[in-house]
Amino acid sequence: MNHFILYQLKVALCIGAFTGVYYLLFRKETFHRFNRFYQLSALIISLLLPVMQFTLGQDTSRILPVLLNSVTVVAGKVSPSDASVNGQLNLLPWVYFCFVVAFAVYLVVQLVRMLQMVRRNPVSDKDGYKVIHLCSGNHTFSFFNLVFLRPAGKTEDHDPDVITHELAHARQLHSADIMLVQCIKIFQWFNPFLYLLEKAMQETHEYLADKAVLEQNSRPDTYRLLLLSQVFGVQPGIFSFFNHSLIKNRLIMMTKQKSPPRNRLKYLAAFPLLVLLVLVMCCNLDKKTETEELVMPPPPPPPPVEAVADGEEAFLFVEEQATFQGGDIGNFREWVQKNLVYPEEAIKSGIYGRVTVQFSVSETGKIGDVKVLRSVYPSLDKETVRVIETSPDWVPAKANGKDVKQQFVIPVVFMLK
Repeated sequence: MNHFILYQLKVALCIGAFTGVYYLLFRKETFHRFNRFYQLSALIISLLLPVMQFTLGQDTSRILPVLLNSVTVVAGKVSPSDASVNGQLNLLPWVYFCFVVAFAVYLVVQLVRMLQMVRRNPVSDKDGYKVIHLCSGNHTFSFFNLVFLRPAGKTEDHDPDVITHELAHARQLHSADIMLVQCIKIFQWFNPFLYLLEKAMQETHEYLADKAVLEQNSRPDTYRLLLLSQVFGVQPGIFSFFNHSLIKNRLIMMTKQKSPPRNRLKYLAAFPLLVLLVLVMCCNLDKKTETEELVMPPPPPPPPVEAVADGEEAFLFVEEQATFQGGDIGNFREWVQKNLVYPEEAIKSGIYGRVTVQFSVSETGKIGDVKVLRSVYPSLDKETVRVIETSPDWVPAKANGKDVKQQFVIPVVFMLK
């Protein structure tokens, strides 16, 4: 669940970056088809980038260990090191999914309302599209091949230009864009940049439909007067419609001088942004994972054992990390905590400290190569090794599309009460 929310946060970051560039550079240009392509591409790329992974020149055949967060064992009981993850209910995912359900229900309700309009009102054909003559309502709008006209008493909505406008929405499949936004909004309800991009997309749809009308109408002034005669209203849900709230912007855009062709070069600014997002979202970079040092009085000197210098760190570059019991490596920490037992001998002797163990997950998911890197006392070392060696099988890591061996380092902190 937390991984899904992290993915949504990454998607939100991408959408925010693309939306910022659009409002900064492209919104005032008259290249409406270019803008529509940019808006759709921004959404699709934002969905794909967080799940794509690349490596930049690393030798993935090198087996280097990944350092896990420490596991803490208290004498007489097992104590998770991160109480916010273990033993406490995290409400954030539940709040998030409550809103997801609410937005999904809203979308379904809107679609059901539209189907009811089709069933309850007279329907006629025009140029291969279904025209629904509403018996009540205040809005004219379209949805895919359906054009909804408000009651005949609203004479301005039966002007040929209005119908041409809505048919342009239908022919250009603007409803497909809106449905994509609405589906993404179910999971991105928290993202203010998505709402800005949705508004920009609605503007672009209206500009394209207005352009289609003006290309067929030799009286542009009459069409502008028609726009001014419309009664301002509230947007009826998710559907394309003869948009009253954008009339001012539409009138400005219709009278605006066309952008010079050289301004198309501005769209090249999206490529550096795309490269940056690829580097941030998709490329495995050299990151260090550190565990906090345990602050405690120095323990009694242990018997002589071979040890490796403290602070040893290593990292692995793979396309997919090994996973344990259907989750990430955090699940393995929890499993280790549940199965470790503080040795009675060490408790009686007052021995405590941190044991650091390295192990590998083979190409077949088997645990092996268990090795003590930092020793405290034989019984503590033995207990840590015992638990790790009895681990169930993992799902192995992948590099270049193949299962590969991956190494991990896990510190286990033994503490007395």
